[in-house]
Amino acid sequence: MKLVKFKIKNFRGYSDEVSICFDNLTAFVGKNDVGKSTILEAMDIFFNSGKGVVKIDKDDINKTCSGKGNTEIVFSACFSELPDTVTIDETHSTKLAEEYLLNSEGNLEIVKKYKDAGAEKVFIKANHPTNSNCSDLLSKKNAELKKILDNKGITCGNRTTNSIMRKAIWTHYESDLQLTDIELDVSTKGEVDGIKSIWEKLQNFIPIYSLFQSDRKNSDTDDEVQNPLQTAVKQIL
Repeated sequence: MKLVKFKIKNFRGYSDEVSICFDNLTAFVGKNDVGKSTILEAMDIFFNSGKGVVKIDKDDINKTCSGKGNTEIVFSACFSELPDTVTIDETHSTKLAEEYLLNSEGNLEIVKKYKDAGAEKVFIKANHPTNSNCSDLLSKKNAELKKILDNKGITCGNRTTNSIMRKAIWTHYESDLQLTDIELDVSTKGEVDGIKSIWEKLQNFIPIYSLFQSDRKNSDTDDEVQNPLQTAVKQIL
């Protein structure tokens, strides 16, 4: 996957949401203390889940926002060049577009929120069906999807694969899906079926991000050095 846009909100000097677009080569040019390093450090927190160089804390909350009672830091990353298929239901592969997991621009948008600069909560912002008859299919288990097929009289040749059943239901309501940009909570881990397992699977495709700071001593024992090297060695082996 390729990062095409990164968004920052309520983080240090950035109160309102700011979007930064990325291409094959991106450079930040500006005076000191205008927020260049803040962008790179926000990305370190996002991509490395607080296990990189930068650790998020309450001092990172924008003072203007916190004064108004808003203490939630928000980072978003939009990706293009997505994998052809992903596996989100046990061993069955599907397409992100067919699961309505892409935003209105056709990109995968991952949103991470940090209430009071605490633990991250992960969401996928997607142009997703909101018709109550088919709005939460990703959270349904196999038996629940079969029940919808039976109750609505929807024909589906394969009733063992969740992704195929979801597609049959969405196709049934194709003229009234009521597609809307919403945030789907994918934070919870451990469920085999349903939306909660999606983030675990998608993390395998997220690009590696490493932040090297020139104003601090870097060592080959640092996590930001070790993690990419460990990944490279694993791929070689």
